Amino acid sequence: MRRADLGMRRGRSVAVAALAVGLLGGCGQEAPDEGRVASEGLAAIEVAESEAPVSAAPAAKKSRAAAPSLPPGDPGLDAPAVPDPGTAGPDAHGDEPARRTVPAAAMLTADTVSMMLGGSWAAHAGGGDECVRPEGALGSRTGSYGGTASGVVVETVATYKDAKAADAAVAALGRSARSCGWGSVRDPRLGSASVSATEGARSMVAVATEGVLVLLVGTGDFTRDAGRWGSLVDLALGTSCPAAPDGCH
Repeated sequence: MRRADLGMRRGRSVAVAALAVGLLGGCGQEAPDEGRVASEGLAAIEVAESEAPVSAAPAAKKSRAAAPSLPPGDPGLDAPAVPDPGTAGPDAHGDEPARRTVPAAAMLTADTVSMMLGGSWAAHAGGGDECVRPEGALGSRTGSYGGTASGVVVETVATYKDAKAADAAVAALGRSARSCGWGSVRDPRLGSASVSATEGARSMVAVATEGVLVLLVGTGDFTRDAGRWGSLVDLALGTSCPAAPDGCH
């Protein structure tokens, strides 16, 4: 294809050169030599051909678009989380030993029980069940509350050497409740381990989290109200954090 194109270009160059001779001759000027004009035209074509690249390199594929630039000081979405100003970092917890005593601040109070269950409640002696009592704890504290209506709430908060021991204590409570005649023993899926059971008008829930076990035993019609009884369990879990090795965080 390149030879054919070259021949056609040579022919056109010769024709152009001849036409130029005719025009110049008509103007009274000396006609140039056709051979010389043709050779000069051919030389110009050959120079132009030699200067042109033989073949163009294939276009390079477009590279992947660069990531959008971020403003100065912006680490981007993939940067590790940092604590809020004035707070401890994520590694500041978890190194404290288990507590051997349960602080009073980790317990419910008569006022908080009243707030969840309604009515008037006050500190009450007794009311627990020896059959469902945490075992193997490093430290424990029990509080009992009685209401104006017929009902008793007994709370026990116990600490263990680690989370695994607390979880095992919850499983042991479930076995004890079953052997003592409690029914509907199941796992309500709370904390790191949990168990609940009922026996007549009584209901019990035990939950472990961060090496702390919280046990609530309620006697009365309020235990059949899932909303009120469940709210009291949630509050007891939140209140128990001072008993955790590193406290509330």
